[in-house]
Amino acid sequence: MQQILIQNFGPIVNKYGVTLKVNKVTVLCGRQGSGKSSIAKLISTFFWLEKALVRGDFGVNELTAKNVFRDKYCAFHNIQNYFKTDTYFYFKGTKFEFTYEKGVLNVAEIKTTRNFVRPQVMYIPAERNLMAALDDADKIQNLPGSLSAMLDEYSRAIRNAKKPLSLPLNGFKVSYDELTKSAWLSDSNFSIKMTEAASGFQSMAPMVIVTRYLFNKIMENKKGAGLESASEVERRKIINRVTKLLKDGSLSSSMRATLIKQLHAGYFNGRLVNIVEEPEQNLYPETQRNVLNELLKVNNELAYNQLVFTTHSPYMLNYLTLAIKAGMLKDDLKHSAKSKELLGKMDLIVPRSGAVRPKDVSIYEISHDGEFQLLGNYDGVPSDTNFLNSALNDANEMFDALLEIQDEVRG
Repeated sequence: MQQILIQNFGPIVNKYGVTLKVNKVTVLCGRQGSGKSSIAKLISTFFWLEKALVRGDFGVNELTAKNVFRDKYCAFHNIQNYFKTDTYFYFKGTKFEFTYEKGVLNVAEIKTTRNFVRPQVMYIPAERNLMAALDDADKIQNLPGSLSAMLDEYSRAIRNAKKPLSLPLNGFKVSYDELTKSAWLSDSNFSIKMTEAASGFQSMAPMVIVTRYLFNKIMENKKGAGLESASEVERRKIINRVTKLLKDGSLSSSMRATLIKQLHAGYFNGRLVNIVEEPEQNLYPETQRNVLNELLKVNNELAYNQLVFTTHSPYMLNYLTLAIKAGMLKDDLKHSAKSKELLGKMDLIVPRSGAVRPKDVSIYEISHDGEFQLLGNYDGVPSDTNFLNSALNDANEMFDALLEIQDEVRG
């Protein structure tokens, strides 16, 4: 499990030095401007840097040169100006450790790592509506790096689709029309351009479609299509390195096979690290549940997949709690004679494909003063004493206060 410690970065203070563990599912909740997205963007940055070092895109010396980390790689997410004189980071990945202190980045290889499964790192920003709201969004210049990368993947996904792409809502689908050069939203009764669709569809479609598209690419690579889908540069590197391994007479056949397997893992994405800002954006509560179940389903399809998301929605936490309870129930039903019948009933509430185990979920609350803490649980189920539920309770208390004033008016 990866872990990250952040101090004195943008709105984040973290004076107590809380280390955040990046679990199978990691949730960041809190108010606007509290630092949720800052944490998510740093997680994305370090995951990608580790991958790039393993792949050989650049060396440690190049990465640790003065201001390169801040002005080049953090600028991709527009967080280069969040640094302070006492900013501190520590990120422990699978293959490398990164430490940033006093303006200097240090990188150390973790020698004990035996197996590195290269991730497809996807950051899905809150500004994703833009790419569905405009037909020519790809022609806009100077987009933030993360939004531009997301737009590229979304464009490839809809334009290369051989059939309409399903959304997790009442049979709605998205397709691309070459004649009009536009994405279209349709169900059994109508079809409209995506630019004319409600904002909820414009938020949901890029998120869901890119998530599924990237995962499907990973699965194609696992079936042996990896070399064909690699770039020409990567293909030459792979062929040259495999040729050297095959000619190395000092290697046993088993060692040679192991090294070739590791080489393949280093060049081809074997898992999805999906980092999503506010998946609930512009969505009705029931649709939030459908979207969460879809994200969890994709995340569950490979053991090393990871999902990180930020949220303002109490519904998302409550639906995640249902998914955790379903995961506990799913384990309990393994040895039940009525497992098939009861799992069928459970699917009507939470699909088993989206069920998660308590140990695989970490929920962090970020306070308005830049501190964060791990949300507690009760018998594996996340505590309902959290920032988002407290906001709902505040509304109830305010209503009670208005009733008291009303009673005073009436004497």
